[in-house]
Parts: sequence; C-alpha cells; structure tokens
Amino acid sequence: MNHDAFTGAEVKTYVEVELILPVNQNYMTYTIHREWNYTDHRVRELYWVSDNMGRLPDRERDYFQNYLFTIIPPNMFEFFFFDGEEISGFFSDSAYNSYIKNAVLTLCGYDTFETIKKFCDTYVGKETSGGEYDHVLEQLRQKERALEQLDSDIEDLKDTLQKLEHRRTSAKDEKENLEAQFKKSGGLTKKERDELNSKMRQFDRVKNECSKQIRDYVEGIMPFYIAFDLSQAVSEQLLREEHMRQYLVSTQQLSVLMLKDAISATNMVAADRIDSLSHCIYESISTTLCPEKDPDKFQFIHDLSNEQRKQVSAVLGQLDNFRPHDMIRAIHLKKDAAEKYEKVSRQFRESLPSVDVNVFLKKFSDLSKEITECDNAIPAAKKQLDKWNADKPLLKKEVDALRAQLQAEAKNQTAYLYTTRISSMMDALISDVVQEKFKQIEQLTLQMFHDITHKENFIDLMELDHSFNILIYKKQLYTISELYALAENVGIGGLQERLGNTGMQNLMDWFHITSVKSLRKSMKVYLTTETRADGREQALSLYKNVELSQLSKGEKQVFLLSLYWAIIKSSGQNIPFIIDTPFARIDTEHREQLTKLFFTGISDQVIILSTDEEVVGAYRDMIHSRVAHEFLLSNDEITGYTSVAPGYFTKGG
Repeated sequence: MNHDAFTGAEVKTYVEVELILPVNQNYMTYTIHREWNYTDHRVRELYWVSDNMGRLPDRERDYFQNYLFTIIPPNMFEFFFFDGEEISGFFSDSAYNSYIKNAVLTLCGYDTFETIKKFCDTYVGKETSGGEYDHVLEQLRQKERALEQLDSDIEDLKDTLQKLEHRRTSAKDEKENLEAQFKKSGGLTKKERDELNSKMRQFDRVKNECSKQIRDYVEGIMPFYIAFDLSQAVSEQLLREEHMRQYLVSTQQLSVLMLKDAISATNMVAADRIDSLSHCIYESISTTLCPEKDPDKFQFIHDLSNEQRKQVSAVLGQLDNFRPHDMIRAIHLKKDAAEKYEKVSRQFRESLPSVDVNVFLKKFSDLSKEITECDNAIPAAKKQLDKWNADKPLLKKEVDALRAQLQAEAKNQTAYLYTTRISSMMDALISDVVQEKFKQIEQLTLQMFHDITHKENFIDLMELDHSFNILIYKKQLYTISELYALAENVGIGGLQERLGNTGMQNLMDWFHITSVKSLRKSMKVYLTTETRADGREQALSLYKNVELSQLSKGEKQVFLLSLYWAIIKSSGQNIPFIIDTPFARIDTEHREQLTKLFFTGISDQVIILSTDEEVVGAYRDMIHSRVAHEFLLSNDEITGYTSVAPGYFTKGG
C-alpha cells in the first residue's frame, strides 16, 4: 500500500494472480486475490481464491493452497528470480550452503527426505511415565523452543548483518561515484576549497613580500646602484677627507709652543737647543700624521657633516651588501606566485556554484553517515552473532542430555528408537542420492563457466562437500617433499582442505593406500627409500584450493549463474526463470557467451529485465529469434506510475 493510495476517499489496494492448472484432464483457471482496505486507521485484509465456478469455500481454499505447495514448494520460489545487482553478497553470506542445500533438495524432489528427518529429530514420545517424565518433557520442550528461537535469531542476525554489509558496500560505491561525478563536473569540496584558499593566501603573501623587496630597491638604492662605480670613488674620497680632517685637528691641537713647554719641563735639554728641537719634533709628527703627500693641494669635495657622513655610509653599506641575483630571484618568485594565484583563482571561478556544492555536500554527508552507522553496527552484530554461535552448542548439548534422560525415563521407547533410526536412514539416503547429483552439478557448473569465460585453467575442479559448501580448485604440481611438509605443518586435515577430496584420493591411489591415516607414513617411507638418479623428485599433478573471494565480481556472477544452470538442469525441473540487470557485474568479454549460452538454455520460459545499456544491439540480435514478447516499462516521476507497453528500447535510447 503505497503513499498514493491514501490520496483517495477510499483506501484500497489489491493484487491478483491467475494460474491455469490441469484438473481431471481439463484445465482450470484459478484466481488468487489479496486485498487490503484501510478504515478507522487500521488495515484489514481480504483473501480469496476462485475457479471457473466461483469463489472457493474456506476449507477448499485451504486444500487448494496445500495442493499448490505440492506443485511449487515455497523454497523453489527463490530460484525463480536472479538479481545481478545482488550477486556480490551471495558468497559473503555464511549461510549460502543452506541455500544451495534447500535448492538441490527441493528442485530434485529430495526435500521430503529432509522433512522426514527433521520430524524424526524433533519427535518425542507422547506417553507419560509419572511426574519425573513430565518434568523432563517440559524442560526438554522449553530448551527446544529456546534452541529453535536461538536458531531463528541467528538466521535473522545473519540476514541483518548481510543487509548492513550490503548497505555499506552500496553506500561506498555511491559515494565513490558521487565524488567522481562531482570532480568531473568541476566541483570542489569544502576541504579542497580550504586548501585552495590557503594556497591563494600563500601565493599572495609571496607576491607582497617580493613586491616590497622590489619597491624598496627601486625607491632606495637603485639610483646609487646605477652609479655603482662612482660610489666607490665617493667612498674613497670620504675616507680621505675623514683622514685629512683628523690630521688637521691633530696639527691644530699640537703646536711648537706646546712642545717647547713639554721639553723645558723635563730639564733634560739645554735651553739653547729647545727651540730647534721643538720645531724638529713638530715637523716630524706633522709629516708622519699627514695622509696626503701634498696636503696644501688637498681639496675637500664633499665636506659633509657628521650626520651626513653616517647617512652616506649607510647607503654605501647597502650597496656593498646588495646582491643582484637576490633581486632577480624576487622578480621570478613574484611572477611565479602571480601565475599560480591566477590559476587557483580560475579554478575557483570555474567550479560549481555554491548551491550545487551544498547539494553534493548534503548527499555526501548522508552517505558518510550511513557508512559510519554500518561500520558501527556491523562489529556489534558480529560480536552478538559470535556469542549466539558459542551459546548454541551448549544449548544443543543440554537438549541432547534432556533427550537422553527422557529416553531413559520413557517406558515405551519403540517410537523413539524408530524415529532415530529413520532419521539416520534419511541422513544416509540424502547423502547417497545427492552424491550423484553433486557430480552432475559440479561437471555442469564447470562446463558452463568455462564456455562463458573461456578460462579453461582458471578453475579445474569444483566440489560440493557434505555440508553443501562450494570448493573450487586449480591444478598444481607438488613434490612428495612439499606434500610431506604440508602434512607436517598443517596436518592431514589441512592437506585435505588444500587438495580437496579428488586430489586426496588421487594421492592415495598413487601410493596404493586406502586409509588417510597411513598417508603420512607412506610419504615418509617414500622419501627415505625412493630417490632418482639425478636427485630430483617426481612431481604429482594435484590441486590447490582457491578461495571464492579471489574471484572478481563478474566472475562470481558468471560462476553463480553457472551453478543455477547446473542445479536446474540436473534436477530435470522446467521452472520459469527471471533475471534482473543481467550484465550488472559482467564485462564485455563475457556478455556474448552469457547471452548465447545461458539465456537460451536455462529454461523454456525466461524473463529478462534489462536496462537500455544491457541486452541491446548485438546482444539483442543474438536472441531475437527466440523472443516471444517485448515490453517497455516507463516510469513517470511526476505521477509516480509505471506504464507497460509493447516494444523495446529505440536505437536512440
């Protein structure tokens, strides 16, 4: 009951299915009708079945439903529909072997044996034997209900965990696609915008610093640097003038009279010689201190004050420290920063408008939140699943103990013993009948897989074990030394897991032994006694286990389709088959073979739900002669209705 159903005065929805079944050498049309009415804020359901004569009474309706289940068991419905988009989660589900088991038993008609076995396993004698028997029986029923509930909870949690992992995978894929589309359309995330803003500020700072350095040079020392040669002469002239000024000051302060007084004060020179000695000393000192050869001809060109000399000296010092390559580097840095600034600025201008960015960020945030929720929920679910799986053997042990106690308390054990024997017989019978089917399914699966993929050496062997787990192998050469080392390191059980049942049997046949227990001893004896003349060991062609997870998504889909095909063919059942988005994970290399081999051979009635990019063009031409009807489903987003009309996708889409 969708939302549009509530827009009318009367809220009513229904679905009908017509079946044509043979009855007494005639064909009878049955109409199954389910209807829902919403009144007084409650949903009421109406269910009826009619035939050519009218509606069936309630009792006959129930008989018809039971009869219908014998024709098409409910488990078989799971084989009617295959969704290519959901293939990635099939092998990741830990309970996929139960699905395969139900499919094989149901399609091959062996599910009755399984039903009998389950009935026998849960059978408990009804006769009472006093209070102790009733007490144990009540305990057993409680524990069985608890075990049944635990099994149901485990399966529900597995389903929840699978859905969570699928949600997380889908959200991650959608997030990656969203990012790719956003990038392709020129969009920028907030982080990218912040990074670009940071770069622009950095480039702008470099431009300003370089501009200041260039401006200081132009407004400061550039005129002096142009006349750099003259500055050297100025520097030398200022130094000469300084020395000459110091000389003049010194000679002015030092006089002949000052020398006479100093000499006279010593009383060491005769009075008549003091005058001549004073003149002689004065001339000697003046000559020594004079910085110029001809001081009388020296000219003061600049004649600067002390403050002016400091200013000129500062300018001359800047000229001495100035390095032209620093200024050239500043010019290049400024140019480079300006170009990068313009490039980033253009990237900003060409990006999506903020309103589109906000839409992207909102959706991106929602997907990130969904991924985080799944990441948080999955570990908790796995932890709970591990706990329940650990509790299950203990609870089952209690059930088995109570059954044993009940059996001991029961006076009449005949029925219990019979059901136990029948259960064991059903186990053996199922094991026997499915072994032949296993061989057919294994051969047919590999045959179809190889025909579609053209990879003969990719998977050489497939096995279904007693628990209906899929095991795949490829051929590999081993020496006896390698096999013995494997047996020592991982044990015989680990060796059997690696080689598989077929590989293990081939190895035992090579040693002419029938017991796995004697295999290690046989290998050790061989390595001790058997040696070749050249010292090399003989290599045996056996198998190596390949994990299903190593297959690509496309290979998984091809493999699973091949398995479907094999199970259906081996069962002899001619059931309809519906496949949705058949090429969802299939690359171009495999599409042609899948179209030619699988679509035309899986069933007499195949319904393909294709998009306009899948079974079109050459692929449609391959099966066109086998197509009975074509319909085009068109969704109107405004009205919310899907229309169905004869026809197919046009060449233009």
